[in-house]
Amino acid sequence: MEYRSDELALSKQGIVDLISELALNGNLYPLSNGSSIPKKFFTDLEIRFGIPVSHGMESIGAAICNFFNIEWTSECDSSDSPSGGGGTVTKTGLLHILYAVKKGLTIEFKE
Repeated sequence: MEYRSDELALSKQGIVDLISELALNGNLYPLSNGSSIPKKFFTDLEIRFGIPVSHGMESIGAAICNFFNIEWTSECDSSDSPSGGGGTVTKTGLLHILYAVKKGLTIEFKE
C-alpha cells in the first residue's frame, strides 16, 4: 500500500487526529505515554461506519480494514513481534485504517 509523504511523516497521534478530523468530528483521542490508542477511537469508528463490534485492539483495526477490503498485515499490529507485544496497533496499522476510512467516506459520499 502506498501513502502520501505527508501522511508518512505524521506521528501516530497525528494519524489518529487526521482520522478523527475526517470521520469523527475532530474528537480528541490522546495516546497514552506508551503510544497506546484509546479503545474509544476504534469503537467510535465502528459505530460511525456501522462495522460489527469486535474485541481487542488489533482485531478492531483488522475489522475496520477488512470491512472496506483493506488488507491487515502482520506489520499492522505488534502481536507477531519478538517481544510478543500484545495487540498494539502500529503506525503502519493506523495508516491502513486511514486508508480504510478514506475509502469508507468515499463510499458514503457516492450513496
